[in-house]
Amino acid sequence: MFSATPVVLAKTIETLKCGTNEFAPFGFIENGELKGIEVELFHEIGKRLNIQTKLNLFPWSRMLALVKKGDLDCMIAAFRTEERLTYMDYTNVPFHVSSLVFFIHQDRPFQFNRLEDLKGLNIGLVTDFTTSPEFDEALNKQWFTVSPVNDFKQNFEKLAVKRVDMVLVNRHVGAYLLKKLNLPQITALSVPLTARPAYLTFSKRSEKSTLIPKFDMVLFELLTDGTYQNLFEKYTAIVDIASPDSEEGIKRLK
Repeated sequence: MFSATPVVLAKTIETLKCGTNEFAPFGFIENGELKGIEVELFHEIGKRLNIQTKLNLFPWSRMLALVKKGDLDCMIAAFRTEERLTYMDYTNVPFHVSSLVFFIHQDRPFQFNRLEDLKGLNIGLVTDFTTSPEFDEALNKQWFTVSPVNDFKQNFEKLAVKRVDMVLVNRHVGAYLLKKLNLPQITALSVPLTARPAYLTFSKRSEKSTLIPKFDMVLFELLTDGTYQNLFEKYTAIVDIASPDSEEGIKRLK
């Protein structure tokens, strides 16, 4: 599926150590093996750049801390925030554009159109997961509460027994997990909270952030030559998802 001439780097780069989190179908462990759309994408970039890549799975909060300390060279994939810009350098080309939607229990119908609709609700989130500035502002106003957990699977299990009113997560991640967990009683709302690009980021404490321009070049190639689409279809065949979030991102970049 992959065919391209590797880019020769002027300086030999030692192994690039990167982290990702449980975010199926983008990254996940199956039968002891790290798999996913962005797992394969990351390693393919390494091949085309002729560098060694090492990728491990971490809880989200721990991964952020490791990047901040410089114990990881990079991580996949993060929204851009002012706080993160203090310790991360971002690629310019996103790994995907994430449509964040609310998932609800079918026994509790709900219609979302604006943040005011969320008043009084308890929303399941992952610890240190970034949503949108508007959502954070509404949370600070105490319009609603959030119940943070370590991973998205826990959130859906809580929603299944109605311990939270809704869960906020990437639309594709939610659809994939619901299929795997066999939770047909949970459904996604049609109106997203936001759509935001998520990037490969490099630790400011790592000298390997100099790779960013080359990563941008190869990543854009993979997004436009059909490689990303092929990977997306490979990992989402088990769920009814029509097209990748990155399509909108590609349109913006063209």
